[in-house]
Amino acid sequence: MKLFKSNEPNTFHYVTPLMTFNRVPVFRSEEACEFFVNVLSEVREKYPYRLISYVLMPDHVHAIVNNRSGTISDWLRRVRGNSARKILAWLREEQHLVSLKKLALAQPQKRQHTHAVWQKDPSVIDLWSHKFVRQKLNYLHLNPVRAGLCEHPADWKWSSYRAYLPHKAGEVPIEIDWQAYWKEDELEIEEVEEVKRQTGGR
Repeated sequence: MKLFKSNEPNTFHYVTPLMTFNRVPVFRSEEACEFFVNVLSEVREKYPYRLISYVLMPDHVHAIVNNRSGTISDWLRRVRGNSARKILAWLREEQHLVSLKKLALAQPQKRQHTHAVWQKDPSVIDLWSHKFVRQKLNYLHLNPVRAGLCEHPADWKWSSYRAYLPHKAGEVPIEIDWQAYWKEDELEIEEVEEVKRQTGGR
């Protein structure tokens, strides 16, 4: 799909959808869901971004993020690449041969990759208004209900819906960022850090 996105700072990016390779239902597995959520957390710690919302469906993911470190394409590369490595390593270790066969590439790709977890070129849409953000939040959280996976969004573990409700620490897979926008001084810090990355820390 074509990317409808910009690299403007403090922009909400709607990733829709991040589809699994051949639409294999990778995220029917609790383990695969945990790997993906852990990667969301690891990337957020190393390359800061705001997590506004997300939902894991059996064969795709939706998310709304406000990236600070690099571009939204960088965010996609980090999340897709890291989650794919962990999921494929787990499938191989646990000898899930049927799943591996479904994820096998017809021909090895660069770096001799023989399997894929994600399809290429997900769609990314910038959300420029609060009304548009609320609309996509509702659409995202209602995905499992529309798919017949649950009767209410709160029944679905692998989404940000319950993170918006009162809850105790550790009761949701990953917390969303209540401060969804970056402050001006935070963006200035990122500019300095980006220069350091490009110049090797000099």
